[in-house]
Amino acid sequence: MMGAMTAVPAHPRPGRRPGRRPGFSLDDIARAALAVGFRNLTMTAVAERLGVKHSSLYRRIRGRDELVAVAIDRAIRDADWPPPEDGWRRYLERTADVIWDLFAKYPGMATVVRDLPRTPPSALRLFYTMAGELTRHGFSPETAVLVANTVIDMAADVYLGWERLSPQTDADPSTARALLRDRWAAEPADDATTARLAAAVAEVIEGAPREWFHRKLALFLDGAERHRTP
Repeated sequence: MMGAMTAVPAHPRPGRRPGRRPGFSLDDIARAALAVGFRNLTMTAVAERLGVKHSSLYRRIRGRDELVAVAIDRAIRDADWPPPEDGWRRYLERTADVIWDLFAKYPGMATVVRDLPRTPPSALRLFYTMAGELTRHGFSPETAVLVANTVIDMAADVYLGWERLSPQTDADPSTARALLRDRWAAEPADDATTARLAAAVAEVIEGAPREWFHRKLALFLDGAERHRTP
């Protein structure tokens, strides 16, 4: 998600195209875009979902990038974000879970969010809320930004990696997961240490992606604790 969060903030759009004001709102467009889905998201598909002409949609929105941005903004605003009540670490863990849930709810979101040319307002608010909470628990502003950035990036990277392995069925040897498993199993494992490492890699490939994400997140937060002033 930080691909979007580190982008240049939005600027006011140039003048709208002339014509009668459409009878639908940006929120209508955002919800229609979420219903279409990020993997199939086009201006034409959203116009059809709204039951309007393609040209009418362009009177409210400039193109697909803006369409993606308003859809992500709506998705983030609709999510049930945790209150910062149980300490900084638990707050980050629960926030990371909500980010993961968003990616799972809207397939393709983890991919498009990294390439946005501008940052949705709700993404900015989420980021500054996370970083601000960290400063209240003894992190410097610089470290708070680093920690919040890393948590969001980690959620997107791990989810995106596993999303690319789907669908996953062992009955089909051509699936991405099966190919990945066979590729790593084919690596030399002549000594006992390498064999144990290969077994650990196999467990990751075959395991639940969310559990692997939690393990990575825990390792990072253990290190982040060292940079906090109680």
